[in-house]
Amino acid sequence: MSVPDYMQCAEDHQTVLVVVQPVGIVPEDQFFKIYKRIASVSQVSIRDSQRLLYIRYRHHYLPENNEWGDFQTHRKVVGLIAITTCGSAKEWPQTAERFHGQKEVYSATLYDSRLLVFGLQGEIAEQQRTDVAFYPSFEDCSDVEKRVEDFVESIFIVLESKRLDRATDKSGDKIPLLCVPFEKKDFVGLDTDSR
Repeated sequence: MSVPDYMQCAEDHQTVLVVVQPVGIVPEDQFFKIYKRIASVSQVSIRDSQRLLYIRYRHHYLPENNEWGDFQTHRKVVGLIAITTCGSAKEWPQTAERFHGQKEVYSATLYDSRLLVFGLQGEIAEQQRTDVAFYPSFEDCSDVEKRVEDFVESIFIVLESKRLDRATDKSGDKIPLLCVPFEKKDFVGLDTDSR
């Protein structure tokens, strides 16, 4: 069942939705401190383009609301930023597994994701990865905003490529059948191609 989002407004139709959530045990005050820094990147000017991409962040978003993304694209989660703490290299595999589990929740609509890891130092933290950023502490994370901008640009690239694919698609006779989430069970066994 879908739950109304009373924080939505008309301007949300021009934004893309990014969910920011803690993974594992993260102190609430530290999470919201980082969340505010992430949310400060509300619009990004795309390089090599004269366009702006507006981002809306939510720290709590029900997966059921994501199911309505076919009709209301402002409800579709296109990005996930996970924040976690990891004290040692032994905890890293479990932390990475939790992050992948979190991505599975929104996997139907997710275009890109990032994991911000705080507290892990050493060999694992020195690896260069595009989807994971390692910081020694919550205070020593000066480039969070820059990483979020890069993340938003990657979402823009995916959205733009999907737009161009649709523009050059020549199968105009094959319009996808849209149905609300509770109607999907009614189409089991029906031939929707010959409508």
